[in-house]
Amino acid sequence: MFKPKKVSSVPFRFRRFCRASYAVFNSLHREVTIGRLASYIADRQLRKSAAVVLASLFLMPEMAAAQEEDPIEELSLPTVQIVAQATSSQTTAEPAVVLTAQDISNHTIHSVGDLLTLVAGVDLRVRGTGDVQGDLSMRGGSFDQMLVLVNGINLSDAQTGHHLMDIPIDITMVERVEILTPSMLLSRGIVAFCGAVNIVVNEKSQDRLMAEVGAGSEGTAKLSALATVAGRRWTHTVAGSFAHSEGYMENTDYRQANIYFQSDCRSERDMWSFAAGAQMKDFGSQAFYSVSYPDQFEATRTVTLTASNVHRWTEARLESAAYGRLHSDRFELFREGRVEAPSWYSGHNYHLSEIAGVRSRLVRRVGIGDLFAGVEVRSEGIVSSVLGVPDTEFILCRQPSEYNHLASRLSANFFGGYRLDFVNGSAEADLLGNYSNAFGPNYGASLDVVWQPLQRWRFGLSLTRTFRIPTFTDLYYQSVNQVANPDLNSERSLSAELKARYTTSFDGCRLALLTAAYYRAGRDIIDWIRSPDEEIWYSMNHTVLDALGAELTVMLHIGKGVDEIGGSYSYCSERQDAAGMVSGYALDYLRHKGNAYLVVKPAKMLFHSDIPLRLKCDFNYRHREGEYADIEGTKNPYPKAYILNASLEYAFPKFTLSFDVRNLFDCQYRDYGGVPQPGRTFWVAARMKM
Repeated sequence: MFKPKKVSSVPFRFRRFCRASYAVFNSLHREVTIGRLASYIADRQLRKSAAVVLASLFLMPEMAAAQEEDPIEELSLPTVQIVAQATSSQTTAEPAVVLTAQDISNHTIHSVGDLLTLVAGVDLRVRGTGDVQGDLSMRGGSFDQMLVLVNGINLSDAQTGHHLMDIPIDITMVERVEILTPSMLLSRGIVAFCGAVNIVVNEKSQDRLMAEVGAGSEGTAKLSALATVAGRRWTHTVAGSFAHSEGYMENTDYRQANIYFQSDCRSERDMWSFAAGAQMKDFGSQAFYSVSYPDQFEATRTVTLTASNVHRWTEARLESAAYGRLHSDRFELFREGRVEAPSWYSGHNYHLSEIAGVRSRLVRRVGIGDLFAGVEVRSEGIVSSVLGVPDTEFILCRQPSEYNHLASRLSANFFGGYRLDFVNGSAEADLLGNYSNAFGPNYGASLDVVWQPLQRWRFGLSLTRTFRIPTFTDLYYQSVNQVANPDLNSERSLSAELKARYTTSFDGCRLALLTAAYYRAGRDIIDWIRSPDEEIWYSMNHTVLDALGAELTVMLHIGKGVDEIGGSYSYCSERQDAAGMVSGYALDYLRHKGNAYLVVKPAKMLFHSDIPLRLKCDFNYRHREGEYADIEGTKNPYPKAYILNASLEYAFPKFTLSFDVRNLFDCQYRDYGGVPQPGRTFWVAARMKM
């Protein structure tokens, strides 16, 4: 977002380069004047030296004849205020982790989900491949406690967190991914219980054309393309992708397509952005939700629309956005055309959910800080064959007739805060009030302090109170062994985080070290629980759940034969008080997670050659708490996972060839329930960029 500051009335004369790392700050919010040294002034300065005068008399007599009255070419330049787009959707501290386009190219990833598995503290429990479905969480939270933003706009699904990753964006479209903690979002009017992922798409205002085609094991193939046309004010981008696979085991085949369009307009005071996207997914769901029914199938469709504007004044700006998301889901317990459904099966589940909202925020410079206030109104609704209340009043007088239940709710967020900017840091306090016609009033609050005592060190402390209202699945889902509770209350939590960042450069290398420690006290946590001697699960606000953890990330850029090396480690421990009940979701969390990566240029390292060959290796270690039941009902602990992915790529001037091997050790592991993940697979791809 644009964040203009008042330009100082005292001009700053640019005379010479100052090579200190802080030099750029000398010109922030200052009028800068840049001059040219006239030739007669230079000649006069030279004539002050007797030696130069003698040389000029004998060797360059024309210099001595130079006139001080030589005409001067003068050029008056208008005063220009330089602004830049914000690097994240928050105001005080930088995001917990930022993954740039360069980071994406340094790893062996094929999807947004692959990228998120590299981040310390982020847990993506996938049930299949190709991002067909994954439960995203963070720091020991559940998949319903996480948010996904696109360009800073909350497009999270209200039906269930299982559909959180149903966004019409392919990895080739991603410019940057930001991992945000709850304290970073309240100033934007967004309430996140355990965290959020912000996916930034198309920030570059330049012409470009990219395309990729790839094929791999199990009949997997993918085609994607992106084109951007940039004018003086408008920038248009269109992107699309299609992927297909026969599946790594029975009934794990899938088809997936994305289409995305975005237009941006920049003027002296305004920046407009319009975006529309659509996604199609059809995938076999072998034992995705229950090992007792392996022949499941699911089909989802997603449409998103967003529009945003930033209007700037000298000392203020107004940020506005409108958005909508439509999502349909058809779930088949017995896949049509493959198995015959038993007589007791009443039919497939159909869900059509929508979200729509408007948000506006005013930010004004007051004193040595920013004062801001805003409001967001958000509507969420669903029509379904099972979720919601029965349509006894025949409101749904349209086809198809499968939709015979409905539910809706309307909520408003009123938020504000103030940020103080100091020489060596900042402090921000945020307060958010929420009112929902279904759950009444609630509130969130945060205090965020950043301190940079030294150039290389940066420390942060945040305290946050947040909440989460139940999804429609929490409230209404019923099955043979599940009973929902329409009278659920909101979850709430208090959390604290202490973080530090260290950056330095030496001998052409760059080192970055990030560390964080956190504690979250959760109350009235929604969970599916049952008595030890029963088989029926109930959704209840019954669980007290506290999470304690730490994270460490190290990145070293060398730029020689070993181009980059790094890694991360996260630890989480949870304490639950469920009064002797058995928990369904709350304790299946990652206790240990480790990542390590290496990017080398073999030809340069071994033969001192500039052959553009790169080898990329990603190693991932996961130790998950909890148990899962197999087809016989036997309880098994989640096995530890040791996964190594490697990629060898050769770069031509305008395109790149790559060969990938995923899960090189052929590790047998599970992320969720009794669904085994694929073993060793191969992938070949060609990418073009112009």
